[in-house]
Amino acid sequence: MSHETTLYDAFTGMNTAEKSAVIHFLCEHTEDAEQQSVREAVEYAIKHKPSFGGFILTAHQCRQIIAAVVVNRTGMEGYNPHNLFVYVTIHKDFRHDEAMMQYLLKKAIDHADGDIALHVPPGHPALKLYRKMGFKSQLLELRLHKSAPRAIA
Repeated sequence: MSHETTLYDAFTGMNTAEKSAVIHFLCEHTEDAEQQSVREAVEYAIKHKPSFGGFILTAHQCRQIIAAVVVNRTGMEGYNPHNLFVYVTIHKDFRHDEAMMQYLLKKAIDHADGDIALHVPPGHPALKLYRKMGFKSQLLELRLHKSAPRAIA
């Protein structure tokens, strides 16, 4: 069955129902997604909050979202990629459709101006696809969560 894609950005806009549908989709189909974080990434991409912007690309089948890519521009081109693929999510029922995800990723890559970063946990099922699309490991990210007590040995 074929699918259609929709691009949202600061110029095309996104109405309240569309924004709500994308946020709901991302929260339902992205592991460990927190609604507030998803909302902030979406609002950043479409400039509903002060930001460098970005875009959202969705794939639909029978008017239902089956995949979405949320891209935020970083504003840090001198030392980080221009774009961060914050969410790359496919509906649980379509995870076997690698061709559809590859098509959506290619469209997002073509639309993005400048270099692209993507954070992926080790062992993630889509890691093989991302590498196939040309993404390469560059750095090891270390995080310090300041709310947790730190032990110094």
